[in-house]
Amino acid sequence: MRKVDLKRRSLLTRQSYSLTPKRGAGIWLGLIAAVCAMTALAAAGFALKRSHEEVRKLDTLCAPPVSEQKLREQLAHAQFAFEQEAASRASLEQRVTESTAEIQRLQTDLAFLRKQHAPN
Repeated sequence: MRKVDLKRRSLLTRQSYSLTPKRGAGIWLGLIAAVCAMTALAAAGFALKRSHEEVRKLDTLCAPPVSEQKLREQLAHAQFAFEQEAASRASLEQRVTESTAEIQRLQTDLAFLRKQHAPN
């Protein structure tokens, strides 16, 4: 062997090598703490959402009853709408009856005129 190689080999044998962990224990603890924190935040968000849904359900169940005056107003409004619909329906039925009579009369006149105009 050459001289340079002998020198290089002696440097390698003088030093001791050992395996060292790539990541320290602090990193693992930090990672575990971060995962726990994210899980806790997700659980808190879920609990908050559920509580909002429960509050909405309770609000609808515990809502104060509608006042009698408001019920009377709603009834009067519904009766007025019903009367309007009944009046418009009666008006439309009358127009249909009149139109049917007019169509019948015009068909009779048309039949008469066709007979008069037909070549004999």
